[in-house]
Amino acid sequence: MEKLKHKVGLVILAMTPAISYVIFEWITGNLSQVKGIYILLNLAIFYAVYGVTFALTNRMRISLVLWNVIFTFWALAEYFVVEFRDRPIMLWDILAFRTAMTVSGNYQYTLTPKLVMAIVLMAVWSVLLCLFPVKISNLKIRITAAVSSIVVSAAFFAALFQVGFLKFGIEINMWEPTISFAQYGYMVSSLRIIEYSFVEKPEGYSTTRVREIQEEIEAEKENAVFPWKSESDVVPTNIICIMNESYADLQVIAPFETDVPYMEFYNSLEENTVKGSLYMPVFGAMTSNSEYEMLTGNAIAFAPEGSVPYQIYMKNPTPSLARILKSQGYRAVAMHPNEAWNWNRTEAYTAMGFDAFYDISFYEDAPLVRNYVSDKGDFEKIIKLTEEKEPGEPLFIFNVTMQNHGGYEDAFESTVHLTEYENLPMTEQYLSLIRESDKALEELISYYSDVEEPTMIIMFGDHQPGIEQEFYEALYGKKIEHITLEEVLRRYITPFLIWTNYPTGSMSGQHVSAQYLSCAILQRANLEMTDYLYFLNEMYQAAPVVHLMGYYTKDMEFENWDNWREKKEYPIFHRLEMLQYHNMFEKNRINSIFMLPES
Repeated sequence: MEKLKHKVGLVILAMTPAISYVIFEWITGNLSQVKGIYILLNLAIFYAVYGVTFALTNRMRISLVLWNVIFTFWALAEYFVVEFRDRPIMLWDILAFRTAMTVSGNYQYTLTPKLVMAIVLMAVWSVLLCLFPVKISNLKIRITAAVSSIVVSAAFFAALFQVGFLKFGIEINMWEPTISFAQYGYMVSSLRIIEYSFVEKPEGYSTTRVREIQEEIEAEKENAVFPWKSESDVVPTNIICIMNESYADLQVIAPFETDVPYMEFYNSLEENTVKGSLYMPVFGAMTSNSEYEMLTGNAIAFAPEGSVPYQIYMKNPTPSLARILKSQGYRAVAMHPNEAWNWNRTEAYTAMGFDAFYDISFYEDAPLVRNYVSDKGDFEKIIKLTEEKEPGEPLFIFNVTMQNHGGYEDAFESTVHLTEYENLPMTEQYLSLIRESDKALEELISYYSDVEEPTMIIMFGDHQPGIEQEFYEALYGKKIEHITLEEVLRRYITPFLIWTNYPTGSMSGQHVSAQYLSCAILQRANLEMTDYLYFLNEMYQAAPVVHLMGYYTKDMEFENWDNWREKKEYPIFHRLEMLQYHNMFEKNRINSIFMLPES
């Protein structure tokens, strides 16, 4: 009887990693899509994890059951994240775990029959592991097994990282990563993304070459053209920059009708206003990457793929718009009506030189919409700061709102309804929230129109929302997986405006990526720019939109990144590549390129 029990235990032991893999990918929905060699690679990863753990502990009940629990919860988290955000959990999301927890309550979690069945199957298998335990009693055999499993697993992972990913053509589609995760399997895709995190120096990079580029920039300043500058010579006392959560006009994809307008004020605003399309580096989530690109001028397209700079690249000091304005006499304040540690903002804002950061505790009495501070309540706090400061004190405010955050399934009565499409409650709730933002913007502009201090207000959206995919597909007229790269890029456009309460003239129809917005603000405000921003100003005139998916030339012709070194814009992109690497990763950074002398 004991021999039979031992044999059954060995079979269960041998099958556990495979069962775990099947249940994991069944929960995520990828099981039927992973094919051929990719199945074997994922199985090898599971066998390596379970095998090494068992060999080291010699306890099925502890090691294998623990991994069963971990992988089940991991798969469930992956399932819900894809449901809510249309993107898988990636390396940087682990670092952002606390951020995810603060907004997770705004989503509805429903255990489907498939999920329940998967949980039950894993629980039953874990019980079998406990009922039929296997142990290696011979110490010599146990040591040999442990050493062998470690060596074999290490060799496998080394081979995978050295040649395996390239040999098997494993490349992650970073703008639609769910496609890659479904094709290659979750574990293989996750390991591939880890490899992306290693930063290589650009071709031809050296500190000497960066100094040469600085000299080239200095020489080119005399002939610089400033496309955003107005005829006014006024320097604003207040510069208020609002990154509005999920603020977008989805008509950039295709026109659609609603029963009431949802951006009536924004569309009517013309006097002393710059307006246009801002191309953001993210869709549906990853807000901090939008902040990072706008505040630093560094392009996410030239950062390590899949990375979140706020989490790991914010060394102190980090050059930023806040530091540039502080060097010219401004007090720099950051505001966000949520937890301060979301996206590591406390450390990131400190590194970028902000003097103060007002988080959710500053908004105790602010009105809510759904579970978030409303834009109206948020903007009232902006007004409070400008009213309470010393008259004439230059103030820069960078505000990140929360009202329109994803999870558009709350008890909130929609006031905007689609007239051409039915059964899209998330879209209608989202559009209704945008209408509330529009009303709040009107009140904000109205208030500062009567303020004597010269004031500039910048507002833009951080990304488009994660609403029903059916609505996006209806606008495109085809499935998301069938749209072209340039059509995909429309999902990354949000509106922006730069308004002043004093005469500056107007511009409209502008197309610009977020990294250039600091240039526009400083030129419009008649303030000094760094050498880096002088360079970006020149690059803007050659390629006004630079994005992960490609770029637009000065004639607004779309180019992808295929064979980019052979294209006419390569020389200026190569300079960006070296400057940005130097800015982000060089230990002995030449700060005079990226920062102004402190006042």
